[in-house]
Amino acid sequence: FECFVFCQRQLANKAEAASVAWAALSVWPLIKEEILAGYFDISARERQVLAVIAEGLTTRDAAKRIGCTERTINFHLTNLMAKLKADNRPAAIQRACALGIL
Repeated sequence: FECFVFCQRQLANKAEAASVAWAALSVWPLIKEEILAGYFDISARERQVLAVIAEGLTTRDAAKRIGCTERTINFHLTNLMAKLKADNRPAAIQRACALGIL
C-alpha cells in the first residue's frame, strides 16, 4: 500500500511526515466506504437491510425492526445479491463484510 500526500510546504522531519501520513490513513475507512458504496450503488435502505440480516434476523423479524413488509426486505435483498454477485444471503453478507460495506 502506497500513500502519496502532497503538501504545500516541505515537511521538516520524519516525525512530521509520519504525522501527515497517519492523518491521511485515518480517513481511509471513510474514503473506502464511499468508493465502494458508489461502485456498487448500494442505497442507505439496502445497507440497513443488510445490517439487520447480518444480525441473523429472519425476514419477518427484520421487517418488524425496520418498519416495512417482508416483501420489501426480500426486494432489497434480491437487489443486494445481484449487486454483490452473491447467490444467497450468507454470501452477500460475507462479501459485504470483506469489501468493508458492512
